[in-house]
Amino acid sequence: MPQQFPSLFAPIQIGRHALQSRIVVTGHNANFLARGMPSEAYGYYLRERAKGGAGMVTLGSCYVHPTGVAPHRNDSDAIIPRYERIAELVHEFPVPVLTQMNHNGRRSALALRRKLDGDLIAIAPSAVPTPSFGYPQAMPREMTVDEAQEIVAAYGRAAERVREGGLDGVEVNIGGYNLIAQFLHSQSNRRTDRYGGDTLEERATFLMEVLQAVRNALGPDLIMGSRLYDDLVDYSIGFEDLKTIARLLDASGLLDYLNVWTGNLQGELSNRYHVPPYYAQPGGFVWRAEEIKKLVSLPVIGTGRINTPALAEEILAAGKIDMVGMVRELIADPQFPNKAKLGRVEDIRMCIACNQSCAGRHFVGLPISCIYNPVAGNEKELAEPGPAAVEKKVVVIGGGPAGMEAARVAAERGHRVVLFERSDRLGGQVKVAMLPPMRQSFEEIILFGEKQLPKLGVDVRLGVDADAETVLAEAPDAVIVATGSTPYLPEIPGAGGKNVLSVSDVLTGAETGDRVVVVDTQGTPPGGLVADFLADQGKQVEIVTGLTYVGSGTYAQAAWHTLYGRLLQKGVKMTPMTGVSRIGEDSVDVYHVVNPEVAWTMQPVDTVVIAAGGRAVDGLYREIKARFPGVYAVGDCAQPRDIEMATYQAHKTALAI
Repeated sequence: MPQQFPSLFAPIQIGRHALQSRIVVTGHNANFLARGMPSEAYGYYLRERAKGGAGMVTLGSCYVHPTGVAPHRNDSDAIIPRYERIAELVHEFPVPVLTQMNHNGRRSALALRRKLDGDLIAIAPSAVPTPSFGYPQAMPREMTVDEAQEIVAAYGRAAERVREGGLDGVEVNIGGYNLIAQFLHSQSNRRTDRYGGDTLEERATFLMEVLQAVRNALGPDLIMGSRLYDDLVDYSIGFEDLKTIARLLDASGLLDYLNVWTGNLQGELSNRYHVPPYYAQPGGFVWRAEEIKKLVSLPVIGTGRINTPALAEEILAAGKIDMVGMVRELIADPQFPNKAKLGRVEDIRMCIACNQSCAGRHFVGLPISCIYNPVAGNEKELAEPGPAAVEKKVVVIGGGPAGMEAARVAAERGHRVVLFERSDRLGGQVKVAMLPPMRQSFEEIILFGEKQLPKLGVDVRLGVDADAETVLAEAPDAVIVATGSTPYLPEIPGAGGKNVLSVSDVLTGAETGDRVVVVDTQGTPPGGLVADFLADQGKQVEIVTGLTYVGSGTYAQAAWHTLYGRLLQKGVKMTPMTGVSRIGEDSVDVYHVVNPEVAWTMQPVDTVVIAAGGRAVDGLYREIKARFPGVYAVGDCAQPRDIEMATYQAHKTALAI
């Protein structure tokens, strides 16, 4: 059979390596760390992507000198054994593994201050703080020439450790508002010595010295690339700067490839475009890499929500880029390349660009995972569980995310599985989660279950409201109850009124008046999403929350930033640090949570929408448990949380049977 995606698997040489595909895992900070250095878990995580068919994999950013800040460090020889273990794991497959190198310069100021170590100083080309009001304006110290040369040498020593640790190369970050970018831009570099100048070419001295030091340390046989950022702000590298930098790098003869990215800053538009959420058009960021490719002879990696094999093939076949950078797509399904190569596209677990468990967890310092692939981040323990020791009959009640995952894993391990779902379609509350504006990608969670469960032999019985007798009549060896939850209404006087609705009520068609107050008690997405939904209907919406800001409990930073911008643009009023004491027929009594004596009445109000999570529907679980010992509650039935927690618990439960 002819290859369905010939461009995606066309030969390409990077350095001395012939890549097995043109899909590369670009560097990202996954927070698999131990004492500030990459842990063995990081190796297993990258190994799984190499096993899945990626052509090249890259560790996230490390800092090369104590004055820098990054998720992990490469400023001492202690890193070498860690690199050796990662190389050993990844090299089970014919895939090169690289690491990124970085120094954050003046961005390090607050992070170093938090270490409470007076010996560490945040340095920068000039003593100029960040001008943005979206980033703390901490003052750095201007570097001396000797300090600049010390950092250059530190890059070289870090590259030597990469070589000694058995990795295959280095990617140097240029942009992302880091120290190199600060030397390149006139706002942050006001020097008049050899590291300054009126033109970008003159200010590139530090960059070229760093690259030469790294190449000298790596030698000619290891890979050396560079990640370039359009930072989308006027005080750091922009796209016109990238063109000049790309030409300089191409002419230097030092590099093996260029990797073109968009944004990497807090504030402004930069961060939300660095990890584009479901609000962004797939492939909409490739044009930057395409333009850079026209200027250079080096191979160019393009990135930015290239989320299907067909889209990747189209971009590569058109000659826009040479390689496709993917991260979240291979977090959701590390076998994406192999499945594409074998023509099994419908078996790919598609990334929905929610950013909740990958980038969202990263931003709060947690190891990354995937909202509906619990193996991500747990590869050593979960990637290869093997068949069950004894085949069993397993009955699953409920076809939401937890029920689908429990049934899938149990069947994959060789159990005979029956799944009861009372509605006419699988999906549970995902069917509601996909209804707000531009959230259609969430349907992929349902589609994956609908395709995989029949292939695995799961007996899916839709339209069956199973009771204890129905379940026990199947003579099961194990029962998994995933009956979900119902919306919870807080114990506020008036919350039972006819003018009070849940988020689910509204999204599934309940009518509201023109003036709506959304009461958000958790800071998670539903409050903002229903406000967005109502604003599109022309409603006058105000979100009230007792938390410090609307959405403060949301991990998915880039997605939330985009939604927040949409709410502001549509005139949604946001009122944080505000509690609700009473809901009237046309009013809401509120107070300030810091000083409850400050109270007022919001009026007139037509409808109040409550976003307060759910209450477990666990009656069937308790009834079966009283009669049958081998029963498990998973998902919201165990405790209302979110899709990530539901699928993780369901996965682990199915492995235990």
